[in-house]
Amino acid sequence: MMQGSVNARLEAKFRLTLIGPTGIRQDVDAVIDTGFTGSLTMPTPVIAALALVRRSSGTATLGDGSTCNYDNFAAEVEWGGIARGVVVSAIGNEVLIGMTLLTGHRLIVDVEDAGSVEVRPLRP
Repeated sequence: MMQGSVNARLEAKFRLTLIGPTGIRQDVDAVIDTGFTGSLTMPTPVIAALALVRRSSGTATLGDGSTCNYDNFAAEVEWGGIARGVVVSAIGNEVLIGMTLLTGHRLIVDVEDAGSVEVRPLRP
């Protein structure tokens, strides 16, 4: 189980450890975005610090209806105590966790300032 908390802006957050291809590790606070169907978004400075390798590019429609072009990168994230390969999209100014990364898990959020956030596997 992974735990986090809800902040004053009512964002469900928890800490992730990201791992680049050369073994560089960086801890980041990530916001859960149930409207994002990918795995992770990251700002370009975090991608550069981890020395991630570009894999592809695409176009996304954002929550406000606008579109943007972005690049995808390969990375690993510590997820439930195991390093797991993920696709990281270079979009925005914060790390967002999308529904693809949450697949196979139960998300429990107490939606209030300082509320708890739990992510548990559906199966052992």
